[in-house]
Amino acid sequence: MSYAKTAAGERLTYRPSDLDRYAGEQFCLRITPGDFSLDQCFFVYIDERFEGYSIRKLFQTYFIDPGPDQDFEMSSWLESWTHIDPTLPKKWMILRRLFIMAREEPRAISFHINHGPGLVNPEDAVRSHLGTSVFDDGSFDDKILDVVLEFDFEGGPPAELEQWASFPPIEIPTEPEVDEAPKANRRQAMQWTAFVGGLAAIFSLPFLWSGCRSRRNRGNDEQNNNNGGGVGFFGGAL
Repeated sequence: MSYAKTAAGERLTYRPSDLDRYAGEQFCLRITPGDFSLDQCFFVYIDERFEGYSIRKLFQTYFIDPGPDQDFEMSSWLESWTHIDPTLPKKWMILRRLFIMAREEPRAISFHINHGPGLVNPEDAVRSHLGTSVFDDGSFDDKILDVVLEFDFEGGPPAELEQWASFPPIEIPTEPEVDEAPKANRRQAMQWTAFVGGLAAIFSLPFLWSGCRSRRNRGNDEQNNNNGGGVGFFGGAL
């Protein structure tokens, strides 16, 4: 099925003609299970270099079989946003458990793009399904991979989704100092995040900890952010 979820005050555009103006910026990966609303999403901001990955490879790297470096990277990225949604690490772990469960039922998970074509092939490149998320007040403006995961396990909805449903809606702070922060500071924060990630790749740390809206202030200095057949994540028809 196709999904057309929208948050209050948000304008979502799938594959807009002006996507080039976001060159050099991170993109938001937003994930919601099925009919869950966007204010209960999982979200994280990811470096532009991952746009060349297939959707399958991106999820394989950070949700299916992450190594120590990837665990550290994701944990660091999420830590930057736990002041907005403290449940992000828990949501990440739930998504990982759901994908582990899907190893036994390869057809149980299907990928859809919110405001996009519906069911998509996870072999498609991330960049081929990017959109933009712009808020009417002009405070947030991002490119986004807005994924909706549809689950259809033989035993019915798993307990993990019941736990997800218990998470409170995300509330975005709107303090003036956040809205008015200089754009240059946000870019410096992004560079610092990339530097930390680089150190993580060099030093394999022995002990690693692991654990929406699609909004990121372009001036926020806190960002250190069809229906029918298809190809299943683990192969075969969905």
